[in-house]
Amino acid sequence: MRWIIIIICFAVHIKSIAQPISPELDPTTLKFNVQKGKNSYLTANDKEGNTWIKGHISPTLQQTSVVLQIPSMQFLDYDLYLSQGKNLVKVKGNVDLQGRPIQTRYPIHYFMAKDSVYYLNLKKQPIQGLWINIDDPGNFVKQANTHFIINSLYYGLIIMSIIFNVVLFLIFGDKRFWLYSLLQLCIFLIFFYQDGMFYFFSKGKWVNPHFLLWIIALCSIISTIFAYYFLDLKKRIPHFKRIAAFMIGAIFCVVTIYIWTDIKLFRNLASVFFYLFPAICIYHAIKMFRSDVYARFLILTFGFIALVSAFFTLNNYIDSTFLSYFGMDTIRFASTLEVIVISFAIIFKVRTLQQENERFREELDRYIYELEELRQSQSVSQNNGTTLPNSKKEQLNELKSRYGLTEREAEVLFCIVNRLTNQEISEKFNISLSTTKYHIGNLYVKLDVKNRKEIHQVLLDH
Repeated sequence: MRWIIIIICFAVHIKSIAQPISPELDPTTLKFNVQKGKNSYLTANDKEGNTWIKGHISPTLQQTSVVLQIPSMQFLDYDLYLSQGKNLVKVKGNVDLQGRPIQTRYPIHYFMAKDSVYYLNLKKQPIQGLWINIDDPGNFVKQANTHFIINSLYYGLIIMSIIFNVVLFLIFGDKRFWLYSLLQLCIFLIFFYQDGMFYFFSKGKWVNPHFLLWIIALCSIISTIFAYYFLDLKKRIPHFKRIAAFMIGAIFCVVTIYIWTDIKLFRNLASVFFYLFPAICIYHAIKMFRSDVYARFLILTFGFIALVSAFFTLNNYIDSTFLSYFGMDTIRFASTLEVIVISFAIIFKVRTLQQENERFREELDRYIYELEELRQSQSVSQNNGTTLPNSKKEQLNELKSRYGLTEREAEVLFCIVNRLTNQEISEKFNISLSTTKYHIGNLYVKLDVKNRKEIHQVLLDH
């Protein structure tokens, strides 16, 4: 009785998911040849120009339930056919063996492997980068869960990086942070689409073959603008805004024409613009490689990403043990390193600029004070016939004893009186900048002042 129920269920399942193939599309009459490359397949083309794949199922998987999937967003529209007696039947996708719908990241086919041969109709798609995953459901679910965990960790890191840079932008107000946040968001969307997450959450309804092209175009534009501001290339590229306007317009025009016409010439031309626009800043970064540490940061990180991506592309065409290590997970690892390195580089860049601005403000305050002091001295000389008040050293000695200053604090105070900046004080006494600020902080407390201006006022009052 048990076997009768199983046979009935299987027959109902076959009836629900299998559809006989039309005679004019019968692949058994085609002549298949070996397509050499990274993954070798038997391929053939029918009269309508469709590409067919003839594959074989491992003997260990025959007479059992099997899962077939092409884990790529480039292969979503294809048909699977199996032998059923003397006929070939089409297997319905995205349903389990009981005919219930399945929500997956890529189209999936469950079937009973009654025969060792299967056929795939890839329609008119090229087979570059094709990889067919055939496994039993148990191993397939384990691999899917492992990939899901790895992807989730990467997505979490990217989201944290975006939030981190947005917060830093709100704190420092530097445009580099929000530009890098936008760049990370575009990269996140590329991986999210390529990993089939849009396909998964929309239950296979949202598929846009041009979405990736637009996101790559945005990545090219944002990465160039980010590099321009990150390296402060305003003086090196004085007409950058005009160049950027022309390149951005050219990119969007070429991509739009390709989408309307589907002519590959415009797709290739778009790829040229994608690389040409960032190359403008990369060229200047190379010229600045020795003199600017941030140019080295940019070249090494972006160069590493480009090298890994090149190996990843070659891995789809060349059968090599070395290239087999360069998969999507390797690109994620390289992207993770790039996120960490560039984020810290931006922080150090902004802190350095803030320290320089602080030094400029201190120097400006010193010049303004000296001019004010000269004006007051001239005024006193004209009105009272005197030239100079008591010497500053005598005043410092008096303040040292009155306020209980240490020898070092008195020396730092003397430097402040002479309008030396924090950096100049650090270099004069060969101490760190933080130690200098520590002594100045003690002076503020002991003299009951809040800034350098009030220190000078204390000296004038004495």
